[in-house]
Amino acid sequence: MRRILITGSSRGLGFEFVRQLLDNGDKIIACNRNPSKYPELLELKGKFQDRLILVDLDVSDKDSIDNAFTIVSQEVEGLDILINNAGIRFGAQEKYNDELGKLYKENFERIFSVNTIAPVLIIERFLPLIKNGENPIIINISSTSGSIGRRSRKGGGYSYSASKAALNMITKALSVDLEEDGITVVSIHPGWVKTTMEYTENAPLTTYESIKGIRNVIDNLSIEETGKFFDWEGNELPW
Repeated sequence: MRRILITGSSRGLGFEFVRQLLDNGDKIIACNRNPSKYPELLELKGKFQDRLILVDLDVSDKDSIDNAFTIVSQEVEGLDILINNAGIRFGAQEKYNDELGKLYKENFERIFSVNTIAPVLIIERFLPLIKNGENPIIINISSTSGSIGRRSRKGGGYSYSASKAALNMITKALSVDLEEDGITVVSIHPGWVKTTMEYTENAPLTTYESIKGIRNVIDNLSIEETGKFFDWEGNELPW
């Protein structure tokens, strides 16, 4: 039974990760802010009492990360998979175009805090548990928006795209630093998925399809793939 920690687990891709991996027989540590506020998570907790641990975690708050580590380390001796799924598209402004002439410093700071800084701080704090895992894997949920090699469209998306490009660099750097420990680190693009995130209402993929594909990618990972960037179908993407 694998021990898997998932951030941003209350809805969308994160919740679907929780649901599918519980059905697969894994032990799940589901982390998000105020988990008791989400009826669907509580319903799963009632069904999978022994295999679902709900942890209150604000990924942008260092004290919250420390508190979450204390709780998780009392529940499990190691983590086999850590999935950094929590992310945002918009920052301080509720909605904005993120185009030249319409950029906000506060948005950049908020988006980088959640999408880029939080994942590496979480990995750093939970590293003792990850090192105790069996063939441990770290998954950073990224986006083709952060692929410099694929950038061709004009304008917009500066803060979100830059935050994911920076996350990809963190993935690559961690893969080098942790390879001797036998820890596989990859970025995965989940596809354009219909979720509660803005501007996804016309997306072709369901959360079920995306997570099913990502699970297949994870199940076939080995240390030889560390430091790579894949999509949900297992295709390698350019940085």
